[in-house]
Amino acid sequence: MSRSLLALFAVLLAVAPSALAQGGEDATEGDAAKPDDKGVSNADKPEEVIVYGDPFARWDGTRWFVQTQIGMPLPYTFYAELNHEFDAIALDLRMVMGCEKTWRQGKKRYEVDCHIEDIALQGAGYHTVEAYGDEILTALQAKLAGADLQLIVADDGRIVDVGLEGLETGRDRERAIKEQARMILVRAISGFHMKLPPHNQIRKGQWVEYDSTLFELPVTTNGGLDRPGSTASSSRTNTVFNTMSGSYIIHQLDRYKGHLVVQSLGEGTILVGDSDTSDESYFKLKLDGVAIYDEGSGIMSERVWTLRGRTSAGSALGDGRADPIYFHNGRFRLLTGDEKPDVGATGLVSRPGVTATGSLPAWRPFE
Repeated sequence: MSRSLLALFAVLLAVAPSALAQGGEDATEGDAAKPDDKGVSNADKPEEVIVYGDPFARWDGTRWFVQTQIGMPLPYTFYAELNHEFDAIALDLRMVMGCEKTWRQGKKRYEVDCHIEDIALQGAGYHTVEAYGDEILTALQAKLAGADLQLIVADDGRIVDVGLEGLETGRDRERAIKEQARMILVRAISGFHMKLPPHNQIRKGQWVEYDSTLFELPVTTNGGLDRPGSTASSSRTNTVFNTMSGSYIIHQLDRYKGHLVVQSLGEGTILVGDSDTSDESYFKLKLDGVAIYDEGSGIMSERVWTLRGRTSAGSALGDGRADPIYFHNGRFRLLTGDEKPDVGATGLVSRPGVTATGSLPAWRPFE
């Protein structure tokens, strides 16, 4: 991510009027300014429409640098191929991927293959000592370098489905490893999902996007694997689920110093539950972000966002414990020519906000 976009992000958040505050400082989804039947805010009708010939141009022989940082309220378990596990409480993923359109699926969708050219994974452990963290992260990095993401994308800017190819799936544990990796990669590319206004036009003004995939939380879903040393009655991990209970994002497009800039502000709620205990927790989330569209091609060439969430009152996770939080920071940018960004090292790091001690490197927030 270029420093210019990060600087622009800071400027817009500081000086731009908050779209969420149109209904007052304490506006909520119920009393904020509502769009009309076509999804366009009545407060600011579009004044300019820009139409592009190929809505899939951003996937046509393009290369991208992608980074995502996730802080999880529940440990996210990564499995080794034989017995060992690593419980992560935060993860930093950086990768370079090259994408090609491969197969048209009707008039409105395309299948896209994105080859992972290079990738690095850094994880902070849930436990004070994570004996196998480095080993498991290094093995997963080796599996993902050279793997392929298979996307189904729509002409309105959405990513409809994400698959992962190139990993072994002959055994239950290999299938679990693949799904754990796929879920994290889904979070990494979730920022590419931005639904455009009606008729898929990039237009000056506001529009509203409902139920964005940004408002999802990665949780461990494989409950069928034995934990080493466990008895038969306790050998299965709990199956934890998350449900997107509702979200909206207000996008505002303006021209800024020769760029088409989209500022995004949103709110949402996620239900997180434990199928074994029926414990449920609600996370209230808020999103801030900014993206740049290339005026010549219509491609969203850069985006940076931050998503923050806390449990609501009465949630099981917040009952008598420290208030669990969730964060998801992300960014990507379109690469030019043979540009090869350094994705960094793979391995264990200290927790976010904790001073590095011993042999663990410090967690590196976005620059």
